[in-house]
Amino acid sequence: MRIERATGIERKELKIHLEKLVQSGYISQHMLEKKGRGGHPIIIYNILESGRNLRGDIGRWIDMCIRLGYYPDDFFYLPSDA
Repeated sequence: MRIERATGIERKELKIHLEKLVQSGYISQHMLEKKGRGGHPIIIYNILESGRNLRGDIGRWIDMCIRLGYYPDDFFYLPSDA
């Protein structure tokens, strides 16, 4: 699946975020030898252990903000989640 479709973020903006995550050591990227549509390189991203820890920290932060009343319970859910 194309990552921009999975995340709902435009490709140019997503590229910036992914580059920062790679530079910070949260994910790794590997380019495949073959090319994708339009001759673009196919890049595979893997979450590293530090990225898993960050994901858990973000989840705990969101949970705490919901419990403290900063966000309503359904703030982080999409209509398709129902």
